[in-house]
Amino acid sequence: MSSSPEIDRSSVCNPVLVLYLDGPMQAWGYQSRFSRRTSLSYPTKSGVLGILCAALGVPKSDVGTLRELATLNMEVLSLQLSSRWVDYHTVGGGYEPGSPNIPRLASGSRAKNAAITYREYLADAKFGVLLMGDNELLKRCDLALRNPKWGLWLGRKACIPASPIAQGIFDTREDAVNHLKQISKGEIQRRITDVENFASGTDTLPDCPISFATREFSVRRVCVEDSPEGDF
Repeated sequence: MSSSPEIDRSSVCNPVLVLYLDGPMQAWGYQSRFSRRTSLSYPTKSGVLGILCAALGVPKSDVGTLRELATLNMEVLSLQLSSRWVDYHTVGGGYEPGSPNIPRLASGSRAKNAAITYREYLADAKFGVLLMGDNELLKRCDLALRNPKWGLWLGRKACIPASPIAQGIFDTREDAVNHLKQISKGEIQRRITDVENFASGTDTLPDCPISFATREFSVRRVCVEDSPEGDF
């Protein structure tokens, strides 16, 4: 008995919302809460959902909408490799005396000087993000990204997009990828995809948000694949 022909899933009709993350600076933190704020080399799910929440006008306390957005499957495509640099940064120097935001000294009194932090950024990076899931939810996100309620940035407020983020909804992954290649004038260098089981993945990230208000996150298993030839 002959076997069934293999299905080319890239051409199967499955709506895909495409985001284009292009900017001179990007920062995708996922495990840094102290003085050294590192950045992952590609967008995190918490960062992408944060963009969607800002566009939709979803407050930090709305865990229901965040839970709905978290059901979207995400694929990240690195379209241009970036360099990494560190910003010597200070915070707190402008606070009023007695402000609770000024860190305490060992003696218990409030410090008068600014706190020093080091913050990593990706320079000249370009990413495509493919979001897949409920079609009506994708439509809501697409409309919101085109007319956002709040400001949109690429990980941190200093990282302003250089190109429109919303690129529309495509019928297939193949159409979405071809569009990204065309607007970025390049090939895909790396692909990061959600996986359903541990063995299929290469990395585990604590970047799936449960609540932005309380900074609670669950872990997500992903597969990172490099391709210098850009054949994804």
